[in-house]
Amino acid sequence: MKFSLKKIKKNENINLTEGSILSGIIYFAIPILLSNFLQQFYNTADLMIVGSFAGKNAMAAVGATGSISNLLISLFLGLTTGSSVIVAQMYGQNDREKLHNSVHTAYAVAIAGGVILSVVGYFVAPVILGALNTPEEILNDAITYMRIFFMGMTPLLLYNMGAGILRSVGDSRRPFNFLVVSAITNVALDFLFVAFLKMSVVGVALATLIAQTLSAVLVTYNLMKSERIFKLNPADIRFYRSVMYKIFKIGIPTGIQSSVISLSNVLIQSKINLFGSTTIAGFAAQERIDGFIFMSLNAVALAVTTFAGQNVGAGKIDRLRAGVKESLKLSLSVTITLTIIGLLSIEKLMHIFTNDPEVVAVGVNAFRYFAMAYFIFGMSEVFVGFVRGAGYALPPMIISIFSMCILRILWIYIALEIWFKIEIVVLSYPISWTVTFILNALYFRFGKWRTKLEEQMEGA
Repeated sequence: MKFSLKKIKKNENINLTEGSILSGIIYFAIPILLSNFLQQFYNTADLMIVGSFAGKNAMAAVGATGSISNLLISLFLGLTTGSSVIVAQMYGQNDREKLHNSVHTAYAVAIAGGVILSVVGYFVAPVILGALNTPEEILNDAITYMRIFFMGMTPLLLYNMGAGILRSVGDSRRPFNFLVVSAITNVALDFLFVAFLKMSVVGVALATLIAQTLSAVLVTYNLMKSERIFKLNPADIRFYRSVMYKIFKIGIPTGIQSSVISLSNVLIQSKINLFGSTTIAGFAAQERIDGFIFMSLNAVALAVTTFAGQNVGAGKIDRLRAGVKESLKLSLSVTITLTIIGLLSIEKLMHIFTNDPEVVAVGVNAFRYFAMAYFIFGMSEVFVGFVRGAGYALPPMIISIFSMCILRILWIYIALEIWFKIEIVVLSYPISWTVTFILNALYFRFGKWRTKLEEQMEGA
């Protein structure tokens, strides 16, 4: 797998419609990968610091809210993806008016979505946490953490939307730079609030809120000061009908897909909660570790989606085809490397969070099961990235609803009744990833999207 980064000009914006495919995707994906690692790092730092200075119960309280938070924000993060695809296509077409409208509609979506999520998150936190068998000893802390976390929904969505816009036009470096500042701020405030001021889960939540606000301010200010055709003008932020349908056509299925997957994770979390705070803490720590692998695959998938969006906009279908093989090679290389590193170091990594041997054992056992199928999940995400980047988000959504939600729920609710073991819960993930990969690969190869895309590009 040969590539040369030297051939790519030192420019903030990468044009993925020209030059070496593999080099372009790698060069574009590296800042996304580093950004994802940073985001995962300060999420991990939250859990490490609260576990070290506030104890196992506080650590479990923070960990118990993750799947619920993801469920509530997934729909709007899906709209971020929809916006990014449309911006990439308009950028590839060099359509100034629609690009302007796409950028400003995206920001309107982020602001409206953030306000809605803050209100909903505050009021549903105690209801959902109580309904999901959250242990009594961690319930109050979990509610407090979740309510403060949801106060930061508007900054969270603004950063993700702004970063998505920059990546869509080929700039993945500046979002990374902004996240560096945010991550350093988050970790520093974690130590201040939790280690020194003894604020426990309140301190962790406030640190996250402040860091998210800072990253949102930085990316928004950068777009406002840009001299490029995607410049943001606050006075123009509103919903433009000319692009709203296109954004929602991709974003809503993507968001529903993420929400459905998150729903299955919430239900799985309710089953994990039945095994007690030790298991909850062990899973929470393990999720932070394998999150680095998922963030890597997400970086490749985002790069692939942008690559597909720009080349569809430019009408380069042959280049689109050639990018599939290169992307699969890249995904496999990244996944296998990180999986091997994880397997060799999982016990040491778990001890970073806690020295409780039972908590460590839970995390190590779960990671070893997941390691069997990370590479399968990675290849599946490549297929989805190309289909979604081409503007067809509905089929991946349907596949995910079946395999990542319905299948998982059937598995844990039937199998767990027969064998009440935590391993049954863990196995729901590799099983569903394998089925998802098979279905996505079949649709990618034989689905009608290929014919429709060719007809669309020929008629353009």
